Amino acid sequence: MFSSNPAKARVERYWLLYTPVWGVIAGVVMLGGFAEGWGDPECMAFGLVLAAGACGPALRPHESERGLAWHRRTGVKMVVAVAGFAFGLNWVQTPFFFDVLHMHYGFRVTWTIDRNPVFLYLVTVAYFATYCTLCQLAYRRLAPRIGALAWGVAPLLMALLETALNANPFLDSLFCYDDMTLMLTFGTVVYGVGLALALPWWMGIDEHEAGETRMGWLLVVGGAVLFADELFLAFVTEWIAPHVTTVVEDAPGLRDAGSCLAGLD
Repeated sequence: MFSSNPAKARVERYWLLYTPVWGVIAGVVMLGGFAEGWGDPECMAFGLVLAAGACGPALRPHESERGLAWHRRTGVKMVVAVAGFAFGLNWVQTPFFFDVLHMHYGFRVTWTIDRNPVFLYLVTVAYFATYCTLCQLAYRRLAPRIGALAWGVAPLLMALLETALNANPFLDSLFCYDDMTLMLTFGTVVYGVGLALALPWWMGIDEHEAGETRMGWLLVVGGAVLFADELFLAFVTEWIAPHVTTVVEDAPGLRDAGSCLAGLD
C-alpha cells in the first residue's frame, strides 16, 4: 500500500505512526476539558506541538536523498504540500462551513482569521498529514479494483470518517453542527471534493523513485488545487446550497449564543 519510492514510503509510515500520537494528545486536550478553559497562548502552544510533530519528515532525509538540496527531498516536499493544504483549506473552506454548513466553535480565543481560530491552522497540519497518508493508501488499494473511481471514493470515505469522529456529543461545548445530517451528507460530499482535488497532487509528489517532482511544480499545482476548490465552493454557495439549507452570510461561527454549542447562553 505504500509508495514504491522508499523516501516517500518513509514519510507515509512516519505519518501513520504519528496519527495515534497526535490523536491521543488532541483527545486529552479536547475531551479532558483543557481546551474549554484555554486562551490564545495555550491553544497556540497546543497547535505548534501537533504541527511540529507532523513536520518530522522534513528534518531528516532518507538515506537515498543524502547530499540533495533541501528543496529536492521528498520529506520536505510532502510537508510543504500538507502544511500548505491545511493552511489553504482553513482559509478557503472554514467560512463555507460557518455560512452554509452551520458549524460552530466554542474555543475561548480571540486570535482569528475570518472568524477561524489561528491555532486551528496549526492543528490541522497534523490532521492533514494523516488524511494525506490514508487517502493515498486507500487509493492504491482501491485503484486495481474500481479504477478511476478510486480518485473519488477514497477522499469521500476520508471526509465521512473525519466528520463522524470529530462532530460527536462529547465535543459539543467546543465544536458542533446545527444540522448533523446535513453535514454527514451534503457537507461530506463538499468536503470530499476538496480532498479529491488534492489527492492527485499528493500522489504526484515523488510517487516513483525514478521521477523527481520539482518544488516549483508542487507550489503551482497546490495553488491551482486551492483555487479550484474556492471556485467550487463559490458555485455551491450560490447555486446549490440555497436549495438544501439556509445560507447565512458572515455567520458568527465562534462562540455564538443560541447555536448548538453546549453551555453558551
